[in-house]
Amino acid sequence: MTNSSLPDLDALLGALMLEGRRVLLVGGAPAVRARLLEAGAVLCDVLEDAALVLAPAGHAALVEAAQRGVLAMALPAMGARRGRASLVGAGPGAADLLTVRAVAALRRADLVLFDKLVGDDVLALIPPGARRIDVGKRCGRHAMAQAAINALIVRHAQAGAHVVRLKGGDPFVFGRGGEELEALLAAGVETEVVPGITAALAVAARLGVPLTHRGEARSLHLITAHGADDRLPEHDWAALARSGGTLAVYMGVRTLPELAARLLAAGMAAATPAVAVENASLAGERHVSSSLGGLAAAMERAGVTGPTLVLIGTVVGRAASTNAAAKAGRLAA
Repeated sequence: MTNSSLPDLDALLGALMLEGRRVLLVGGAPAVRARLLEAGAVLCDVLEDAALVLAPAGHAALVEAAQRGVLAMALPAMGARRGRASLVGAGPGAADLLTVRAVAALRRADLVLFDKLVGDDVLALIPPGARRIDVGKRCGRHAMAQAAINALIVRHAQAGAHVVRLKGGDPFVFGRGGEELEALLAAGVETEVVPGITAALAVAARLGVPLTHRGEARSLHLITAHGADDRLPEHDWAALARSGGTLAVYMGVRTLPELAARLLAAGMAAATPAVAVENASLAGERHVSSSLGGLAAAMERAGVTGPTLVLIGTVVGRAASTNAAAKAGRLAA
């Protein structure tokens, strides 16, 4: 926002009764947000919750608000500022595992949309003037629908904001980043993708387990155990069982018993080493080591409920020797 537009903004806000009023701000710079909060406004995330909508002149949000009978007003001109979006991987949770580019994107953000897998230390890097929206959970209700998240990113970027979509792990590994990228490109929004350390890599590093190993594991398979219908998705179980590689299972706490049964039925040995790591890289990190045949029961006994990555394969058996080396001081824990 240019300095010359600030008096116009003050005049607009001074004419409104904002104390306690729910306001949807679309694409406003940090200065706009700060003035709204100073005036006692309550910022909301969706039009359905708003009593007032503020957006740049000509923005579709103003038209939609008018159609719904919600008071809508155009913001003063903010100068020629082109909005953009950054799809940023937040890694497994620890702030020191963020990439340099991810930190730079956060520091330049006007608005950050984050999910429940992003750690508090990472969120602490968001500038005080930037707006935050939790799209993982909202007022105790189910997660915001993906279509609504896509629309939210597009709407604010088109209004001139730099929107950061902050996602646990990597945006393109079971993060639905591809859907968000498609929506942004279709809307003509300039977009960058910043990769993050996915959970399989973080867990392997924490355990000291190579995901591939010469002569032992020549392939790595990243699979999800949670489908769109909340059930175990169909995979080529026979191919996975005979691959001889390492399986990294995402989102498998609830469906692991069925997943293990399918792999066993396809011919994978029950004694195949397996490990579950909950909250990898965070203070509450826990490891549950067992075999393919026994891991589900071991996880239930341990009460594993948090974000968990499961590794299955012969290389997992190497964790015992690397952990022993760590205790002996030969490997950084």
